[in-house]
Amino acid sequence: MSGAAWLHGAIGLAVAGSLAYTLLLYVLVLALLLLSAREHRRGDRLRGGGGDDGTAPSRLALPVSVVATAYNEETMVLASVRSLLAQDYLEFELILVNDGSTDRTLEILTREYALLPRVALYRKLLPSRMVGDVCYTSATDKRLTVVCKENGGNKADAMNCGINFARYPYLCSVDGDTVYHGDALRTAMAPVKLAPDEVVGVTSFFGISRTPEAPDLDGAGLRAAEQHLLSCFQHLDLMRSFVAFRLGWARLGCMMCNPGGFAIWRRDAVVELGGFSNAFSCEDIELTFRVHEKFRREGRPYRIVSLPGLIARTEGPDRPSGLMRQRARWQKVVLEVVWHYRGMLLRPRYGSVGMLALPYFVLFEALAPLVQLFSLLALAAAAALGVVDWAAYAALLGVTAFAGAIPTTVALALHDAGYRDYRPRALLRMLLLGPLDLLLYRPLIILAGLRGTVQFLKGDRGWDKFARNVRRDGAAGAPAEGN
Repeated sequence: MSGAAWLHGAIGLAVAGSLAYTLLLYVLVLALLLLSAREHRRGDRLRGGGGDDGTAPSRLALPVSVVATAYNEETMVLASVRSLLAQDYLEFELILVNDGSTDRTLEILTREYALLPRVALYRKLLPSRMVGDVCYTSATDKRLTVVCKENGGNKADAMNCGINFARYPYLCSVDGDTVYHGDALRTAMAPVKLAPDEVVGVTSFFGISRTPEAPDLDGAGLRAAEQHLLSCFQHLDLMRSFVAFRLGWARLGCMMCNPGGFAIWRRDAVVELGGFSNAFSCEDIELTFRVHEKFRREGRPYRIVSLPGLIARTEGPDRPSGLMRQRARWQKVVLEVVWHYRGMLLRPRYGSVGMLALPYFVLFEALAPLVQLFSLLALAAAAALGVVDWAAYAALLGVTAFAGAIPTTVALALHDAGYRDYRPRALLRMLLLGPLDLLLYRPLIILAGLRGTVQFLKGDRGWDKFARNVRRDGAAGAPAEGN
């Protein structure tokens, strides 16, 4: 066989492999969409059926320790703390861990909440960096405690510190750059209230905004679409993740990331597992994997629940460079946890986690950037040989773009059916952006995935922070944790 014939054959195999890979992905996506739609309807019946779905205010509410972490968050910390203290939940405390900030984070909180120093008494159940002899309590709101510590380099260390100060049986992990709706805690604790012995983790949909501290509802109580294009693409990305996919994964018992931006955890389970690990690029997905591994291995009943309701808005990077840093870190931690927990892969003992979620993560998360790069190289080689039918390729690209928009359409339809909180113009704008995702947004994600893969192979465990977005007054926060 001549070299040219061999190359033609190799390109044919590459095209066939890429199509098979894409087809398998679409089949799995369709199955998840159907499961998520079923779960969403189930939630609608609970909300509208007149029964106790656990969301009504109750004096029997389980107490929650909300643990927020902040590193150089002077731009966002006040809006975030205000939203957390405004929760319509009967009994909770807010522990804010000032993780070695060098900006005015502590000064701003001290001025707003009249912070008073007191002796820092706590039980060191989990390892964390040095805490000073003094912590702070608010003279105006006794629910607020501010703990100052040495910077630990990642959120895991700060979370462990906050848990050491926590008094209540449930934890809520939140971020200092996120603004929460007043019913966030009550909504998320509803599944726990209904099954406290079974539910160990809960999350709910939080969106992306360029400036989450700005009001998100108009006078009629309706939302507009995010006007910043990159922020809107990110918001749709998270909406797909939570509304179109995570509901289905939770239904299957293998939702693999209880995200740190908003995550309820049963405190005894977190302490039993040794807290959050700082050996990974992100703490949230690793702890979720660890919970699944331990509870499945020991045959203990448990559930990690995902809810579809929008309960917060977090700041997303408004520049491609910031987005790529963030998503590279996400790709890096996916590779880290898949490799670390590879022992669960295709092991029936781990149920749907080992037989379904882990294979999906390997094929369509961990290896996705390499498969995408391989496909692009095959296309370039075919173009160089002049064997590409560009009309057919353009048609296939169009079909792929609109097929890829189906999860966005389903997510928007499910959200609108359940909540009716977006103006029609906003829904139309987001629907029109769906097919453009492939051309305008997905290339950045592919590049970020490749960057994260290289960082993983090099052993880079850095957080790689993105700088806070510039506000209209020209102010911007220093590089902060981000999400």
